Amino acid sequence: MDAYPARLIYADSESCADLFYATGFFAPDPFLYVKEGGPQGASHMVVSALEIDRARRCAKVDKIHDMADVRDFYFEIHADGVPGEGDLVAAFLKKLSVGDVITPWDFPLAIADTLRHEGVGVTPMSGPFWPDRAHKQDDEIAYIEAALEITGKGMQAGIDLIHMADIDEDGGLYYKGEALTAERVRAKINATLVELGAMPHHTIVSGGQQGADPHEEGHGPLPAHQPIILDVFPRHEKSGYWGDMTRTVCRGVAPEPLKKAWACVRQGQEIAFSMLCAGVSGKAVHEAITNYFTEQGFATGPGEDGKQRGFFHGTGHGLGLEIHESPRISSRDMVLEAGHVVTVEPGLYYPEWGGVRLEDVVVIENGGCRNLTKFPKILEV
Repeated sequence: MDAYPARLIYADSESCADLFYATGFFAPDPFLYVKEGGPQGASHMVVSALEIDRARRCAKVDKIHDMADVRDFYFEIHADGVPGEGDLVAAFLKKLSVGDVITPWDFPLAIADTLRHEGVGVTPMSGPFWPDRAHKQDDEIAYIEAALEITGKGMQAGIDLIHMADIDEDGGLYYKGEALTAERVRAKINATLVELGAMPHHTIVSGGQQGADPHEEGHGPLPAHQPIILDVFPRHEKSGYWGDMTRTVCRGVAPEPLKKAWACVRQGQEIAFSMLCAGVSGKAVHEAITNYFTEQGFATGPGEDGKQRGFFHGTGHGLGLEIHESPRISSRDMVLEAGHVVTVEPGLYYPEWGGVRLEDVVVIENGGCRNLTKFPKILEV
């Protein structure tokens, strides 16, 4: 293996956060990125004629190459044949005199096989491809704050609609003469996000018993006097960074068991906020919340019907160019470091009545954490 193997990505940067992180260039179709080995290694992009002018204007790499030129070079070293994607990648690496590459864990297998057949050493990374992605710089934190601001406005639009709904005698919510549905509230939230420059992704509006499944998006008429979980997580169209926020509300009078669960989850967040700082283990934070819930009578585990109850997901996850990224605050023992941006989202779920989840985003600092989420938490609306 080369002393300093090159780094290689072949993907589209809409879905590959590592590629967008390296290039700052959004493209819906796959393109090639190579970072030559060594501290001074140059970075390269190979794109089609469709994207080359925009790439030259926008991408933050050292050299931009036209795929047509790579194709021409392929035919200089191969007499005939129809080159596939792997053949063109191999030709470009040969042109750069690259003998070994490191790739992301999900690098296309067919291309890797072609490269190995052409004598290129291919080593997939088992961990993060760019470890520095976990440590957010000031500009990245500002991007996340901007995404969270839009997230909050989408959240407010949804809560306002729930607040304006009338309660009928059967315990349903009605707005302007029609049943207020999860779909209707979600559409309002999503339209607000799009108008403000963020793209929604599977916004959750989950009422009543549906909320017992944390990733249930929600459907049908929303109930009064029961929990409604709203989980809003859009991606900012310009920066590519995500916002993520969850609130649980109740239109009408919340029953005492719901009030107790909501207060318990709120206190679970406060436990996390008091513990989170550089050097703390995410596992310790997660266990402290789980233990508190158990002490309050909210034990975790399957019931007699086999369905999960209590707090059966992680406390939080990294947030940035991906909605879920490293590090995690969970049963895995991961030490948090300054610059990590993570969600704090404890929850309690019971099939009999639904669930409660509250979620904020914090940045880890030396000696504590800073909450980037400014949106209030109110149960009864």
